[in-house]
Amino acid sequence: MCGQVGIIFGQKQRNKSELDYFKKVFIYLLLLSEQRGTHATGVSWLKCDGGYRILKHPQRASEFLHGRDIPGFFSGIDSNVTWLAGHTRWQTVGDARNNLNNHPILAGRIIGTHYAESAIM
Repeated sequence: MCGQVGIIFGQKQRNKSELDYFKKVFIYLLLLSEQRGTHATGVSWLKCDGGYRILKHPQRASEFLHGRDIPGFFSGIDSNVTWLAGHTRWQTVGDARNNLNNHPILAGRIIGTHYAESAIM
């Protein structure tokens, strides 16, 4: 199990209060998804010019959101951001202490997450 959250902003000028509202909603969604994965948390944003930021650590969302890098991550969210994504990881394969195993991941020019659920037979 893992949790995935996201907000698609689209290409639109947004004022500070709209951006602050989206940030609060995103934080709320990320905290709600913590129950789906407590081994690692990651977030990413993408701008219309191709700029991006990925931040991830092997810790539960409630701890991650108090990290020293979080203010800098959220300060980069402006009217040029088109996409905001988060992932809470439940470790299945690959040790969460190795941040390369955590999400979001960068593969070439693609930023993404994946979700895999084992089938119960």
